[in-house]
Amino acid sequence: MNGFMQSIKKRLIALGVVLVLLAAAGGYWYVDIYTKTPEYTLKMVQEAVSDHNKEKLDKYVAVDHLLDTASDDMLDGLIQAMVPATGDTREAVSNLSRMFKTPVVTSLRTAVMNYVEYGSWINQKSDDNSVNGLVDADMIVNRIGLPSIEFQKLDSMAVDKEDGTALAKVRVLQTDSNEEFVLDVELCQQQDGLWQVYEIVNFKDFIEKLQNIRQQQVKTYLEESSQLMAQHDAVIAESQQKITAILAEGTLGNDSIRSQVKKVSEEQVADWQSRKTELEAMEVPDAAGSLHRLRLKICDAHIEASANYAKWMDDKKAATIRASDNSMKIAKTLEKDAELLTKQVNAHVK
Repeated sequence: MNGFMQSIKKRLIALGVVLVLLAAAGGYWYVDIYTKTPEYTLKMVQEAVSDHNKEKLDKYVAVDHLLDTASDDMLDGLIQAMVPATGDTREAVSNLSRMFKTPVVTSLRTAVMNYVEYGSWINQKSDDNSVNGLVDADMIVNRIGLPSIEFQKLDSMAVDKEDGTALAKVRVLQTDSNEEFVLDVELCQQQDGLWQVYEIVNFKDFIEKLQNIRQQQVKTYLEESSQLMAQHDAVIAESQQKITAILAEGTLGNDSIRSQVKKVSEEQVADWQSRKTELEAMEVPDAAGSLHRLRLKICDAHIEASANYAKWMDDKKAATIRASDNSMKIAKTLEKDAELLTKQVNAHVK
């Protein structure tokens, strides 16, 4: 019995030694091996963002170099996508854009640090989101789609031990366009063995692709909205012909004539309201936002004009017809503005 107990005791001791050795090996693997891998660095970057830890971000990301190269790529990508020119013209525009690099880098860094610290790309506590009044931080982050980028997964990691570099294939989703893109993230190993995120190698390609997608969205909006408005314009033109035909048969001093004109005017109100509802239901890209809002205001002005004109058929008050005329003047002015803005938007669509 004693021999059996001694055997059990020896086995337990041996097991304990094995567990201690395994724990020590595991600790060694974690501290001296795993923490000095590019995969660990990517994990720490995620933690830095979720924990709002700027010090950890600086430790695992070469922030200055990353933002410097990202700014160059952003400017080049925007030019490539938006300037339909080659040779000297493109080079001139590219050189001009370099004037804005310093404020762009500063704005981009501010936005990144705001996101890490507050969870928002723009610091809502600050009244000044621009740098020297030249570059708006909100414009920068939205132009390159930062608020709409969602991490999906790490596709692969290739490590060059001799060169001390690694290339991570990071798959992201750009929610505005609902398109996935694989970012080539370069990491470099430091003297202490830790890895740092150094550069997004294909960031220019990402920016260019994003701008092309956005341009296509604007093009689609312009085509669909133009078709929608053309259909309603035809209805309004037909109703105006009806009013002209009615007035050809008599004057507004006749109650029957006024009643007929009122009916047509009310039909115009309904059509403008229908146009506005259909416009509101459209998907509107940011680049066409101002134009779209202007078109909705035009609808409101025409609704007011037609509604007051129909009302005047009953009350015959000077104030009512003046209100109708004023609304129509506003509508015509807004229509001229919309025409100019449409040309500007079209000019940036390939």
